[in-house]
Amino acid sequence: MEVAVPLPIDHPFTYRVPSGQEARARVGVRVLVPFGRQKVTGLITALADGSTLGGREAREVLSFLDEEPYVSSAHLAFLYAAARECLAPLGEMLRAALPGGLPRRAAPAAPRTETVYRAAEGSPAALTPKQRRVYAAVLEAGEISSPDLSALVPGGGDVARRLAAKGILAGSVRMKSPALSASPFPDTSGALVPTSHQEAALAKTGVALASGGFAAFVLHGITGSGKTEVYLRAVEQARLTGRQTVYLIPEIALTPQLLGRVRARFGEGAAVLHSGLPPAERAHQWRRIRAGEVFLCIGARSAVFSPFSSPGLFIVDEEHDSAYKQEEGIRYQARDLAVMRARMEGAVVLLGSATPSAESIRLTRTGEAELLSLPERIGTRHLPEISIVDLKGQSARRGADRYFSSALEDAVEETLSRGEKAMLFVNRRGYAPALTCLDCGTTVQCRNCQVSLTFHKQDGVLLCHYCSAKEIPPERCGSCDGHKVAQVGIGTERLVAWAARRWKDARVARLDSDVGRKRGSYEEILSRMHGGEVDILVGTQLIAKGHDFPEVTFVGVLLADLSLSFPDFRSAERTFQILTQVSGRAGRGDRPGKVIIQTLSPEHVCIRKAAEHDFHGFMEAELAEREALDYPPFGRMLLLRFWGPKLERVQEAAETVAETLSRPLSEAGIRMLGPAPSPIAFVKKKHRYQILLKMPPRFAVGDFFPELLRPMREVAKKAGVRMEADVDPYNLMI
Repeated sequence: MEVAVPLPIDHPFTYRVPSGQEARARVGVRVLVPFGRQKVTGLITALADGSTLGGREAREVLSFLDEEPYVSSAHLAFLYAAARECLAPLGEMLRAALPGGLPRRAAPAAPRTETVYRAAEGSPAALTPKQRRVYAAVLEAGEISSPDLSALVPGGGDVARRLAAKGILAGSVRMKSPALSASPFPDTSGALVPTSHQEAALAKTGVALASGGFAAFVLHGITGSGKTEVYLRAVEQARLTGRQTVYLIPEIALTPQLLGRVRARFGEGAAVLHSGLPPAERAHQWRRIRAGEVFLCIGARSAVFSPFSSPGLFIVDEEHDSAYKQEEGIRYQARDLAVMRARMEGAVVLLGSATPSAESIRLTRTGEAELLSLPERIGTRHLPEISIVDLKGQSARRGADRYFSSALEDAVEETLSRGEKAMLFVNRRGYAPALTCLDCGTTVQCRNCQVSLTFHKQDGVLLCHYCSAKEIPPERCGSCDGHKVAQVGIGTERLVAWAARRWKDARVARLDSDVGRKRGSYEEILSRMHGGEVDILVGTQLIAKGHDFPEVTFVGVLLADLSLSFPDFRSAERTFQILTQVSGRAGRGDRPGKVIIQTLSPEHVCIRKAAEHDFHGFMEAELAEREALDYPPFGRMLLLRFWGPKLERVQEAAETVAETLSRPLSEAGIRMLGPAPSPIAFVKKKHRYQILLKMPPRFAVGDFFPELLRPMREVAKKAGVRMEADVDPYNLMI
């Protein structure tokens, strides 16, 4: 029998079934096998006659670890296809797709408890404002857990514990399943009446789900148009057919609010899968899905590997988001794998976004997907008014002032004076992106990477955003010994400090990945926003994704050009998407919204069209430019990366591979660019080279490249160099 092991190896190994145990040998069963001098867990991928391999007797399986298949044959077929398409060994795909890789034994999660509170008999005595909020939350819920209370009211769990000690609340302890953070959300499904556009979209998905065959839809819904309601009703449609749903979201941080909404609608019928869960919890959720205990799985990109027995619907929310591309290990695109799996399973895939990707729009134009449209916001709400401010006249202003136009300042001032909320967006974390000597122009760079260090004032360090190296900021320049070392640029930390000084009475908060690292901080900030405890929210693209704050009426974008500066053919599309998404946070309540976009490139098509809410106009221009250059979606790309500690060996390996591949690639009509140093040629003490291959559209990567690249990996390995393949890359910088 053939056995795959969770190691970066391109082929399975043949093992012999012990006499008398032939009936236990089934595809998808885990086995313990000898591997060199070790014992490793493997997965049976095929059964074959004979017990020899290349004239040498196969080694015997040590033990079978399952009575029933650990991985179903349909799921294994998908993993095979995904590995082939990503040019990755099946063993690595198993390690990425299964909790704990391929564990020898699945240890059950340790029993856990939680404290729940309910109101005690009688009326409470005088309470502080915060105690009143906690008491009201307990009354409304009837019974509520300490973590859920803290999600509603910051510190609510501690307040409840003190109220219980006074006899105002009654507390009890109960067992709970592995913890999943969910934001409290009322069930409003009965009160919501679908719009005509939502009904039209759901009619299409309903027919497709009832047919039991593959269908692909691209749901283009402007911000605030009710895409989530369409998703949830489609989940119910799939449930009625007896099939399950995989619901992908771009960020782990968005899980609590979506899970809260799902639980309000469906109860406990949902599981969660993402890499941020503790291992025991992730394994527990995976087993629930495999056992059919739930009909819905919510998660980030890795949830596409959910082990449902009969998935009927795949939802990819914000399908344009680059977070769906895995950038470490196996370079897979979860959106594309969702489409592949839906096709293999005879399921429906629903790709939703306010700014659909060029790839998805191309699918609708070739007839491979159907376009569904939600062109209006729910109710009487309108899209915000967007103004463009040219920053080129700001050079005379000093410090952080140069990043604030008078128009933006006035708009924030007016918003606060009306008792409304504002959001300020800059897609840079930290205090300043660089520390530069004003005498000689030298910028402090990372010792491990070819990048400037970012100053993080809160921690008092210079931090590398590639390798996480830290340094103490120098008082004098290391090149000229000058003392004029200045903080250049602006990040979220500096923006918060500036806003707090400018509007002293305003409550200012920050939301970025630095803040999100502290457990519970993300949920706390969102809770404060929903509770009206934040007047100005400053953040990176995290504030643009899926949030609904009715009191936010103004959004200010400080530097719209930041993403335009990247040497990437997708830079204009990404800029348009983030501007549209962040602008969509304004005016989602009863009051109109306003947005100011500050830029040094006011005439750029992506900025003009974003200000005009003209997605189709932008996409027409973008697709025309991509087609002229044979860029995706009018062609495919493959990036071969080479990296290692010695520059000469990295360069030599890249040149050897390029020379060897030159003829077969030319015969297949594939254009080769390079080899050349990567845009950032030195990262984590490793030199980097790359070869970029441009292929015709629909080129069968999985059929052409695996056998061709296998000996090339060996060439690089012998030179002490690592070679990685990235199919349809999203990041050409490293």
